[in-house]
Amino acid sequence: MKRHIFLSSLVFAVVGCGGSSTTSDLVPDKPSPPTVTLPGQPNDGLAPISQSEPDASEHLSGGEVTSNVFNEDAFSQSAPTIRNEFELDAVFKSGDHLFRGTHKGLGPVFNNPTCQGCHIKDGRGEVPSNKDIAMTSMFLRISDENGQPDAIYGNQLQTFGTVTGHPTGALPKFNGALDEGLAYGEAYAFVEYETLTGQFADGESYELRNPIYKVTDLSYGPFNDTVRFSARVSPSIFGSGLLHAIPEAFITSYADPDDVDNNGISGRAVYVTEPISEQTKLARFGYKLGAASVLQQIAGAYRGDMGVTNRINQDEPCTTNQLACIAQAELEQDSEALGLDLSDIDLAQVEFYNRLLAVPKRRGFDSQTNTWQDDIVKGRALFFAANCNGCHVPRHKTGEAPASLLGDVDILGFKDSSTPIAALSEQVIYPYTDLLLHDMGGECAPISKENTQGGSCQIGDNCIYVQRCEGLADNRPEGSASGTEWRTAPLWGLGLVKQVNARATFLHDGRARNISEAILWHGGEAEQAKQAYLAMAKSDRELLLAFLNSL
Repeated sequence: MKRHIFLSSLVFAVVGCGGSSTTSDLVPDKPSPPTVTLPGQPNDGLAPISQSEPDASEHLSGGEVTSNVFNEDAFSQSAPTIRNEFELDAVFKSGDHLFRGTHKGLGPVFNNPTCQGCHIKDGRGEVPSNKDIAMTSMFLRISDENGQPDAIYGNQLQTFGTVTGHPTGALPKFNGALDEGLAYGEAYAFVEYETLTGQFADGESYELRNPIYKVTDLSYGPFNDTVRFSARVSPSIFGSGLLHAIPEAFITSYADPDDVDNNGISGRAVYVTEPISEQTKLARFGYKLGAASVLQQIAGAYRGDMGVTNRINQDEPCTTNQLACIAQAELEQDSEALGLDLSDIDLAQVEFYNRLLAVPKRRGFDSQTNTWQDDIVKGRALFFAANCNGCHVPRHKTGEAPASLLGDVDILGFKDSSTPIAALSEQVIYPYTDLLLHDMGGECAPISKENTQGGSCQIGDNCIYVQRCEGLADNRPEGSASGTEWRTAPLWGLGLVKQVNARATFLHDGRARNISEAILWHGGEAEQAKQAYLAMAKSDRELLLAFLNSL
């Protein structure tokens, strides 16, 4: 764990020549030594965390917002402190109902008709098992080489469209929207894998899946000439209210954009404009830190993933060059205020639901004896020794959890108040993230256009856009993030991912089939930590994985 360190410079006294009886009057004021503050533990009142001995409350990952459910519903529990408060519990359940249901105004283009369809059981989405199955809980972001939205397709590919006779959504059709004037899905993306092999220092071999992303059946014409793709699997959402409540200063205390402590890990804070307040706020959410709040994140997903307009994102997901999409949008009833698809009440209730989802308790801790399993304690020490905690910061403390920018909501409407959420406030939590951007290395070749035999092509229904990359890079700038930078993912709940959804995989695009593969994909600022893992004996690797599976 890095700590605040104050570096003092030596101060040299200069004695002048000659003199008189009044030399004492010439002694200058003692200058203040320059100080440099290195990144480290925030001034949160907590003792430095120990590498060898877990905190007394470390098994409670979410503080008082921790649940004891470890089955397929582990990520879907409410904060225990609101369960006996009738009004709050009712708002949570109403938000849960909305999260799982379809909404009026779906489309004209979309990736999934429900929130739950992407965040499966409030956990991760999944990668289709073969290229003939359309993506429903992952998608591709798209832009030009500078990160600007594609002039025709915008910043996200939606796989499904709204066409009569296709009740579950119309898949993309090459030039279908142009030739027929119908709002087909925008383009069909799929992934194929090449196998990479390697060895640990002890000689044990491993295999990794390197994804190759391909896009075909463009309904609205070709992409821009410098097109970039970035694949995203929908992340877990539990615990997001706690992350939202960490004071900004506590997070930025870990930032080190110039690597002044020279440990190879930078960590960069990102600021964005928060909707409604129009204030500049620290970004905390999104794989590349595009959102400051849970409200901003879910409002963007309603519009981008479902085509459901709302107070924060009032335009349909059609660009001005998508005439078929625009024509279909004009057929929508837009039954809510301001001609929107989603009411503010529904949006606020879904926000409350997301923020109050609890974090599962750690496994491997005996509450009767207050002791941890020995393998987990040893694996935790290895986690620290490899400096994984340099980015995956174990512990934070929340401050006063801000009220919703929409105001206090109950099951019938809004009140004339805006109240901080007590259940999320002043909690000591263990999310294992610093919520900062880090360069994870890698690079991509320019996106090519290939026919089904792998030869070069320029246009046509058999011409496929192909993206090949090395490492975790996507070569696509987004906001303040470069094509190699990613937010440090929270690790809490890691060991229950496959319990909640057996088909779920790991990392931003689901390429890693297990936790070990996810570690082996680390590079850039995390290269030294990966090398430490490669050098471990098999028994130590098993200890480290036992610890990670307890999170």
